[in-house]
Amino acid sequence: SGFQPIDIRALPRSIRRAEAMAGLIARSVSRRAFGAPVGARACAGWAQKAMPLKSPHEETEMFIQGRSNPVYPSPWNRWFPYEPVSSTPKMGPYQVQCSAKEVYHFCTCGESKTQPWCEAPGSKCAKVPEFAPRMYSPQHDGPKLMCGCKKAPDSFCNGTCAILYADVFPVATSAICFGGCFVFGVFSTWMMHP
Repeated sequence: SGFQPIDIRALPRSIRRAEAMAGLIARSVSRRAFGAPVGARACAGWAQKAMPLKSPHEETEMFIQGRSNPVYPSPWNRWFPYEPVSSTPKMGPYQVQCSAKEVYHFCTCGESKTQPWCEAPGSKCAKVPEFAPRMYSPQHDGPKLMCGCKKAPDSFCNGTCAILYADVFPVATSAICFGGCFVFGVFSTWMMHP
Protein backbone atom coordinates (compact mmCIF):
# COMPACT_ATOMS: atom_id res chain seq x y z
CA SER A 1 0.00 0.00 0.00
CA GLY A 2 3.05 2.27 -0.31
CA PHE A 3 3.63 4.88 -3.00
CA GLN A 4 5.16 3.41 -6.15
CA PRO A 5 6.72 5.59 -8.87
CA ILE A 6 4.99 5.45 -12.24
CA ASP A 7 6.95 4.57 -15.32
CA ILE A 8 5.98 7.34 -17.77
CA ARG A 9 6.70 5.10 -20.77
CA ALA A 10 3.97 2.70 -19.62
CA LEU A 11 1.29 5.40 -19.76
CA PRO A 12 -0.86 5.83 -22.87
CA ARG A 13 0.36 8.37 -25.39
CA SER A 14 -2.45 10.88 -24.74
CA ILE A 15 -1.61 11.04 -21.02
CA ARG A 16 2.08 11.55 -21.80
CA ARG A 17 1.18 14.43 -24.12
CA ALA A 18 -1.04 15.99 -21.44
CA GLU A 19 1.78 15.70 -18.89
CA ALA A 20 4.23 17.32 -21.31
CA MET A 21 1.76 20.14 -22.04
CA ALA A 22 1.17 20.72 -18.32
CA GLY A 23 4.94 21.00 -17.83
CA LEU A 24 5.24 23.55 -20.66
CA ILE A 25 2.39 25.64 -19.24
CA ALA A 26 3.90 25.56 -15.76
CA ARG A 27 7.28 26.74 -17.12
CA SER A 28 5.61 29.49 -19.13
CA VAL A 29 3.65 30.74 -16.13
CA SER A 30 6.73 30.72 -13.91
CA ARG A 31 8.73 32.66 -16.52
CA ARG A 32 5.95 35.25 -16.84
CA ALA A 33 5.77 35.59 -13.05
CA PHE A 34 9.51 36.27 -12.78
CA GLY A 35 9.49 38.74 -15.70
CA ALA A 36 11.44 36.61 -18.17
CA PRO A 37 10.52 37.14 -21.82
CA VAL A 38 8.22 34.45 -23.14
CA GLY A 39 7.99 33.53 -26.80
CA ALA A 40 11.27 35.06 -27.93
CA ARG A 41 14.35 33.35 -29.17
CA ALA A 42 17.48 33.74 -27.10
CA CYS A 43 19.27 35.50 -29.96
CA ALA A 44 16.59 38.20 -30.08
CA GLY A 45 17.36 39.58 -26.64
CA TRP A 46 18.32 42.93 -28.11
CA ALA A 47 14.84 43.24 -29.63
CA GLN A 48 13.23 42.65 -26.24
CA LYS A 49 14.87 45.78 -24.86
CA ALA A 50 13.60 47.91 -27.74
CA MET A 51 10.09 46.42 -27.85
CA PRO A 52 8.97 44.40 -24.82
CA LEU A 53 6.47 41.59 -25.26
CA LYS A 54 2.97 42.53 -24.18
CA SER A 55 -0.10 40.50 -23.46
CA PRO A 56 -3.12 41.12 -25.71
CA HIS A 57 -4.89 42.90 -22.85
CA GLU A 58 -2.19 45.51 -22.33
CA GLU A 59 -2.25 48.78 -24.21
CA THR A 60 -0.07 48.88 -27.31
CA GLU A 61 1.47 52.17 -26.24
CA MET A 62 5.18 52.18 -25.39
CA PHE A 63 7.08 54.83 -23.51
CA ILE A 64 10.73 55.21 -24.46
CA GLN A 65 12.98 57.05 -22.06
CA GLY A 66 13.68 60.62 -23.16
CA ARG A 67 10.52 60.99 -25.28
CA SER A 68 7.57 63.12 -24.33
CA ASN A 69 5.00 61.65 -26.75
CA PRO A 70 3.67 58.08 -26.83
CA VAL A 71 5.17 55.58 -29.27
CA TYR A 72 2.76 53.27 -31.07
CA PRO A 73 4.59 50.57 -33.03
CA SER A 74 2.92 49.89 -36.35
CA PRO A 75 2.44 46.34 -37.62
CA TRP A 76 5.58 46.90 -39.70
CA ASN A 77 7.57 47.73 -36.55
CA ARG A 78 6.27 44.61 -34.83
CA TRP A 79 7.64 42.43 -37.62
CA PHE A 80 10.86 44.42 -37.96
CA PRO A 81 11.69 45.63 -34.43
CA TYR A 82 15.19 46.81 -35.33
CA GLU A 83 13.91 49.88 -37.18
CA PRO A 84 13.38 53.09 -35.16
CA VAL A 85 9.80 53.92 -34.20
CA SER A 86 8.67 57.52 -34.33
CA SER A 87 6.58 59.11 -31.60
CA THR A 88 2.94 59.90 -32.26
CA PRO A 89 2.13 63.45 -31.12
CA LYS A 90 -1.39 63.40 -32.57
CA MET A 91 -3.60 60.62 -33.93
CA GLY A 92 -4.89 62.68 -36.82
CA PRO A 93 -3.71 65.33 -39.28
CA TYR A 94 -2.41 68.82 -38.55
CA GLN A 95 -4.11 71.53 -40.61
CA VAL A 96 -1.49 74.20 -41.29
CA GLN A 97 -1.37 77.27 -43.51
CA CYS A 98 1.61 77.06 -45.90
CA SER A 99 3.22 79.64 -48.16
CA ALA A 100 4.73 78.73 -51.51
CA LYS A 101 7.63 81.11 -50.86
CA GLU A 102 8.88 79.23 -47.78
CA VAL A 103 10.68 75.94 -47.29
CA TYR A 104 9.46 73.84 -44.37
CA HIS A 105 11.11 70.94 -42.56
CA PHE A 106 8.64 68.23 -41.61
CA CYS A 107 9.37 66.55 -38.24
CA THR A 108 9.68 62.77 -38.67
CA CYS A 109 10.57 61.86 -35.08
CA GLY A 110 7.38 63.24 -33.50
CA GLU A 111 9.15 64.98 -30.62
CA SER A 112 9.28 68.57 -31.90
CA LYS A 113 7.39 71.18 -29.89
CA THR A 114 6.43 73.03 -33.11
CA GLN A 115 4.52 70.17 -34.74
CA PRO A 116 4.33 69.32 -37.60
CA TRP A 117 7.53 71.22 -38.33
CA CYS A 118 10.98 70.43 -36.98
CA GLU A 119 12.33 72.98 -34.50
CA ALA A 120 15.99 72.41 -35.43
CA PRO A 121 16.27 71.51 -39.14
CA GLY A 122 19.50 69.85 -40.17
CA SER A 123 20.84 66.53 -41.38
CA LYS A 124 19.61 64.74 -38.22
CA CYS A 125 16.90 65.33 -35.68
CA ALA A 126 18.16 67.07 -32.55
CA LYS A 127 16.00 65.05 -30.16
CA VAL A 128 16.00 61.58 -31.77
CA PRO A 129 19.09 61.18 -33.97
CA GLU A 130 17.71 58.10 -35.78
CA PHE A 131 15.43 60.43 -37.76
CA ALA A 132 16.05 63.28 -40.19
CA PRO A 133 13.67 66.14 -40.98
CA ARG A 134 11.96 65.92 -44.38
CA MET A 135 12.12 69.06 -46.51
CA TYR A 136 8.77 70.29 -47.84
CA SER A 137 8.36 73.08 -50.38
CA PRO A 138 4.67 73.68 -51.24
CA GLN A 139 3.72 74.54 -54.81
CA HIS A 140 0.71 76.65 -53.81
CA ASP A 141 -0.33 78.81 -50.85
CA GLY A 142 -3.13 77.51 -48.67
CA PRO A 143 -4.10 75.04 -45.98
CA LYS A 144 -2.43 71.61 -45.98
CA LEU A 145 -3.17 68.45 -43.98
CA MET A 146 0.14 67.20 -42.62
CA CYS A 147 0.59 63.79 -41.01
CA GLY A 148 0.25 63.84 -37.21
CA CYS A 149 0.78 60.15 -36.45
CA LYS A 150 4.18 60.10 -38.24
CA LYS A 151 3.39 56.72 -39.87
CA ALA A 152 2.56 57.99 -43.38
CA PRO A 153 5.22 57.48 -46.07
CA ASP A 154 5.02 61.16 -47.05
CA SER A 155 4.55 64.44 -45.18
CA PHE A 156 0.86 64.57 -46.07
CA CYS A 157 -1.84 62.71 -44.16
CA ASN A 158 -3.03 59.75 -46.23
CA GLY A 159 -5.36 58.09 -43.70
CA THR A 160 -2.71 56.00 -41.96
CA CYS A 161 -3.90 57.48 -38.66
CA ALA A 162 -7.21 55.60 -39.12
CA ILE A 163 -5.31 52.31 -39.46
CA LEU A 164 -3.23 53.20 -36.41
CA TYR A 165 -6.40 54.04 -34.45
CA ALA A 166 -7.90 50.67 -35.40
CA ASP A 167 -4.69 48.93 -34.31
CA VAL A 168 -4.49 50.74 -30.95
CA PHE A 169 -8.23 50.70 -30.14
CA PRO A 170 -9.67 47.51 -31.74
CA VAL A 171 -12.81 47.32 -29.55
CA ALA A 172 -13.84 50.92 -30.19
CA THR A 173 -13.14 50.51 -33.91
CA SER A 174 -15.25 47.34 -34.02
CA ALA A 175 -18.11 49.13 -32.27
CA ILE A 176 -17.89 52.07 -34.68
CA CYS A 177 -17.87 49.75 -37.72
CA PHE A 178 -20.77 47.68 -36.36
CA GLY A 179 -22.80 50.81 -35.58
CA GLY A 180 -22.16 52.26 -39.04
CA CYS A 181 -23.10 49.01 -40.78
CA PHE A 182 -26.23 48.68 -38.62
CA VAL A 183 -27.41 52.24 -39.35
CA PHE A 184 -26.70 51.79 -43.06
CA GLY A 185 -28.60 48.48 -43.06
CA VAL A 186 -31.65 49.97 -41.34
CA PHE A 187 -31.63 53.05 -43.59
CA SER A 188 -31.18 51.10 -46.85
CA THR A 189 -33.89 48.59 -45.85
CA TRP A 190 -36.28 51.43 -45.02
CA MET A 191 -35.53 53.19 -48.34
CA MET A 192 -35.79 50.07 -50.49
CA HIS A 193 -38.87 48.41 -49.04
CA PRO A 194 -41.92 48.25 -51.32
